[in-house]
Amino acid sequence: MQQPNEVFERAREARLAGRYQDALKDHLWLHEHALEVSPEWRGVRLSFALRDWIYLADAFPPARAALQSIRDRESSRMLLGAATVERFREVAAINEALREVGATHALFLKLDEIDSALAEQCAELAMTALVKCEDFQLARRFLPSPSGRIQALAARLNDGADALASQPASAAPTLLAYVLNYAKEVRLVLAVLNGLEEKGEADNMQKLALDEVRSDGLRAIIQRELEQPGSTLAAMAAQSEADGEA
Repeated sequence: MQQPNEVFERAREARLAGRYQDALKDHLWLHEHALEVSPEWRGVRLSFALRDWIYLADAFPPARAALQSIRDRESSRMLLGAATVERFREVAAINEALREVGATHALFLKLDEIDSALAEQCAELAMTALVKCEDFQLARRFLPSPSGRIQALAARLNDGADALASQPASAAPTLLAYVLNYAKEVRLVLAVLNGLEEKGEADNMQKLALDEVRSDGLRAIIQRELEQPGSTLAAMAAQSEADGEA
């Protein structure tokens, strides 16, 4: 039986060799069948695999059409009685990869009309699209307690950092991912508040987001990311380039 990691590498090799149809065939298999073989592939399926699919789509338009077709199929299922949080997660991830977040916004609006309880469960997944589409009123409705949201995010970060504290240096990328995701989620909260001209509340939430982080080192990184998104990775890339020239 095919293993997802092997198929993923094969798809990448096919793309780099210009065998685009073969690469698309493998990406379709990964998306539709990888979890049947390896449930732990769930995260990769909606992150790295989608990233490589977009690389393929940039060179081979049928790959973009195929991904859009999957998105449309799953969106229809969401609205025809088969809506789940995981299905919404899949659609939102595909739209983010395609840079078509307006489709996530439109789907969330319809979901809110037919199943407001499920929409509430999906709101965290929809928040990026709501902010990018500047639907701050709807986003605020699903953000009744900004402080509660910040504290929950901070607790998740602190717990994750504590769990990794005793791990080897190889865990550093995981910790960095936790930190950058925290900064991203906090920025969404601040964007909603600023979008509704709740500047005082936004300032308070930014202070809370920093105060709730227990590690001084992580707090400094987060403060920089809130002020200059992307600055951490940019600094790492610059350092790597400098080291390579040394």
